[in-house]
Amino acid sequence: MSPRDDLPQFSGLRGIAALLVLFYHVRTPQHLELKFGVCDVFSKFGYLGVDVFFVLSGFILSHVYRDGFDLAGLRSYGVARFARIYPLHLVTLFMMLGAYTVATRVGVQPTEASGYGWLGTVTGLLLVQEWFGLVAPNPGSWSISIEFANYLIFPLLMLLPRCPRYLAPIVILCGALIVEGFAGVRVLRPMTEFVMGCAAYIVATRYSYKSVPIFAGLIFVLPFIAAGLLGQELPGLAALSFAVTMILLSGTAREPFKDFCSSRPMVFLCDISYSIYLLQWFVWIGWKHGIAKIPFFAAHPYVMVLAAAASVVACAVPSFFLFERPCRSMLRRALSNNKLAPISVGAATLSGRQN
Repeated sequence: MSPRDDLPQFSGLRGIAALLVLFYHVRTPQHLELKFGVCDVFSKFGYLGVDVFFVLSGFILSHVYRDGFDLAGLRSYGVARFARIYPLHLVTLFMMLGAYTVATRVGVQPTEASGYGWLGTVTGLLLVQEWFGLVAPNPGSWSISIEFANYLIFPLLMLLPRCPRYLAPIVILCGALIVEGFAGVRVLRPMTEFVMGCAAYIVATRYSYKSVPIFAGLIFVLPFIAAGLLGQELPGLAALSFAVTMILLSGTAREPFKDFCSSRPMVFLCDISYSIYLLQWFVWIGWKHGIAKIPFFAAHPYVMVLAAAASVVACAVPSFFLFERPCRSMLRRALSNNKLAPISVGAATLSGRQN
């Protein structure tokens, strides 16, 4: 893979990950766990989409900032990262606080109430809640808290001397072992996956290989199939599979899975994926504790779940176009005093979906 390659397939991969997480969350209306036949493994273990996010983040950032940092570049990086994740996080945090206030007044008790206290709110505002094992008002933001930590360590990783190329596969394999052995440590697992993503980028750029058609797609679904057969996740296998998937997708060979991920609908899903991820808690609790009790939806839970998922995606579209993207641009201009260089086309395909 050339460092200057345009890689839209990774945008689509982010969209797939967002849908997997959404699929996982809406599968459990109150007192009911829905089954989806052969697709049930993608629902039951859809939370592995978060693992995709972390590996993909390390890979993408390594591509976008492949030339390293000078002082100005470090400032540009910090502004871009803040503008990328914080505005929507802040808004959804207060939306969840408002929803909690309304819910308690009408007699509905949320599943996880600890995050609505002052400690969860303050640490959530600082995006450090998961560092201390706390819950923020928007529970899904735990992963954004870890991503913030990854953003902090990434420049340090870039400052390290360029390692021999044979070390990158070793880092990936060791990372998979760490994830498997310490899967319950929610800080260590995603940060390790982030480093694995960085190493996967090194492998993709320094090794020549030929992809086998459909092989990337098979590697991607392997952790879900294995988890379904065994009845439990294999986190190390998942992290390894996702890292290998990104290496394969970065090749020049045409593959059905790469073409699917590069398609316009999937790239569009990537654009709105952050809004899908952060808004789904707010929208879903409305369905779960309110609309789901309407007789029609109570009698047809699958219709309810489909409608709920569709409403999350529908809400994510205006969220992205009317709030997320304008705020990102405005903050980049304001915090950089208009001195930030525009993102290149190649970087935008990866990071505009990332930046």
